[in-house]
Amino acid sequence: MKDYYCSQKFYQLNLNFEKKILNSCCKSEQEIIDTKWLENNPGKIFNTPNLVQERQDMLDGKRVSSCEKACWLKEDQGLWSRRIRDKTHKRTITKVHNTPTHLDLQLSSECRLSCSYCCKQYSSSWRKDILENGDYNQLTNYGDRYSLNTSDRLLSNLSQKKIYQSRHVQLLEKEIDHMAEGLDSVTIGGGEPFQSYQFSSVVKKLGDVKWLTIHTGLGVSKNVLLRCLDSLSTNKTKVTLQVSAESTGANFEFNRFGSKWETFLEYIDIINNTGMEIVFNMTYANLNVNDFVEFNTTFESYQRKLNLVYDPNFLSVYNLDEETKNTVMESILSSKFSNTTNATSLIEVLKQETTNNLRGKISYFVKETCKRRKNNIDFMPSSFRKWIDIG
Repeated sequence: MKDYYCSQKFYQLNLNFEKKILNSCCKSEQEIIDTKWLENNPGKIFNTPNLVQERQDMLDGKRVSSCEKACWLKEDQGLWSRRIRDKTHKRTITKVHNTPTHLDLQLSSECRLSCSYCCKQYSSSWRKDILENGDYNQLTNYGDRYSLNTSDRLLSNLSQKKIYQSRHVQLLEKEIDHMAEGLDSVTIGGGEPFQSYQFSSVVKKLGDVKWLTIHTGLGVSKNVLLRCLDSLSTNKTKVTLQVSAESTGANFEFNRFGSKWETFLEYIDIINNTGMEIVFNMTYANLNVNDFVEFNTTFESYQRKLNLVYDPNFLSVYNLDEETKNTVMESILSSKFSNTTNATSLIEVLKQETTNNLRGKISYFVKETCKRRKNNIDFMPSSFRKWIDIG
C-alpha cells in the first residue's frame, strides 16, 4: 500500500491576506478562511478542521485531494514530486494538532511592475492593464489569467488601506502574534511586499525568527526601498532578499515592465551596502532566455536560482524559432556556465519542440503587449521577430 504522508502538511502554513485563503504547503489546493470560525478559535489558524482532517488522513494512508496536482499525479507518472524532492515523505511529525515552524505570507498583489510572465494574481499593474485595455481575447485557454473576474474588479476598487482595515486581515495579523514565537523561518512575498501597506508592521512581529526571506522585484521608489530596508535592519534574524531578475538592459525593461535597468543596478548597490544577502531568482521564458549568459556573467558573484516558465506554455523557453534556439544553446554551451546545473536544466528544456499553435499564441501575446505598453522587442533576434510576424 502506498504511503501518502508529507510532513509539510504538519509544519508549513501559507496565508494570503488579500484573498483570505490559506494552505499548508505552497503547492497544495487552497482553503478559504472561515472568518467566523477564526474569531471563535483565536490562535488556531494552523489547525482548522480541514487541515487537522488532512493530517489524520495522511497518517491513515489516505490520498489527500488537495495534494493531487502538486504531488500524487506526478508520482503516478513516475516523476519526482515536491515531497520526494524535499524528502518530506518520511514520517517525522505525527501530531495532527501543531504549531507551524515555517510561514509563507502573501501580503497583497500590489505591484508597480507587470512582468511578461506574471499575471493579475500577483500584480495589481497586470490587473489594471486588463481593466483599462480589455481581455487578451485570443488567450482564453488559460482560465481567467488574461481576463478579469468579479473578485478582480472588486479588488481594483479597494485601496490598500481599506483592505488592511478589513476584519479578516486584522484577524490574520493577530494570528501571527500567536505563532511568532514558534516560527523558525518566514517568507514574505506578494505582489511586491515592499509596496504593501502592512510590510513594516508584519516585519516588526517577526523580529525573533531565525530566518526571514523577502521575495522582491524591487519595483518601488527609492524612498520606499530605503524605508523597508531600515525596518528589516532592526530585526535580529538573518534576512535574505530573493530578488526576481534574469535579464539586462532593454531585455530587462521589456520583461520587467515598469522598472528601469539603471535604477535596478542602483538598488542592488544600496542593498549591498546594508550587508543583507541577495539571491537572484531567475525566471526564464522565451522572451528573456537569450540573456542567460549576460545576466549570469554580470551577477556571477551572487547565488542564483533557476525557475522555468511552463504555464502559460506559449512563454516556455522552447517556444522559439530554430535559429534563435540554436544560438541561445550555443552561447550557453560555450560559456563558463555550461556545466552548471542551471545551464544543464535549461538546455534540456530548450531542446523540446514547439508547435504552430504555441507560435501563434506568442505572436498574439507580443503584439498585444507591445500595443498596450507602447514598447517593442527589438532586443530579440531578427529571426524570432520574423517568426512571430513582427518586423
